[in-house]
Amino acid sequence: MRRATMVGATIGVLALAGCAAGETEGGSTAADEAATSGATAEAMDAMETPEPHVTLTTQSPEPEVDNAFAFTAPTVMGDATFDGLTIDDTDVILWFWAPWCPTCVAEAPVLLDAADRLPAGVEIVGIAGLSGDQSFMQEFVEMTGTETFTHVADLDGTIWRGFDVSTQATIVVVDDSGDAYTLGAGTTADDLVEYAEKIAAA
Repeated sequence: MRRATMVGATIGVLALAGCAAGETEGGSTAADEAATSGATAEAMDAMETPEPHVTLTTQSPEPEVDNAFAFTAPTVMGDATFDGLTIDDTDVILWFWAPWCPTCVAEAPVLLDAADRLPAGVEIVGIAGLSGDQSFMQEFVEMTGTETFTHVADLDGTIWRGFDVSTQATIVVVDDSGDAYTLGAGTTADDLVEYAEKIAAA
């Protein structure tokens, strides 16, 4: 089983931690008081003030995904159980949508347009979530005309969490080596085709 790694833009979170160690209520430092009380030079050396330091942590909106494809869930239409491992080690576009989401409804034609132009071997799979109502999900599929896609009902949010997706509409493009790209709202059909060609050539 592959280990999928999410790549893309990262956000650096910079935290400055300045240390003013030993300052007393009057504004003098412990070193000043030691000097006035006749402390030796050795004692002063031992009371070095710590240098201010910078702690840099890097947080990515596309963190590493480990075994995210190891799931089973019903299809939205309720006619089968979907095994995520069947699309592991493949080039796949995962469309994370919610049945009550107007942005997702607007995005459906984009997915349909792109689907007609995808390179061979690249599949679109819908992952419906943020709802426990499977019939509501079915209505979405019928209303948007996306019955040609396989749609999985993530009724408890397990699949979304596995791919670190928390908001709709989100598209995750994964190649057969496990590299993944997370795309947000506003993605065009041309964008999807471009990413599909990229992962197909990888």
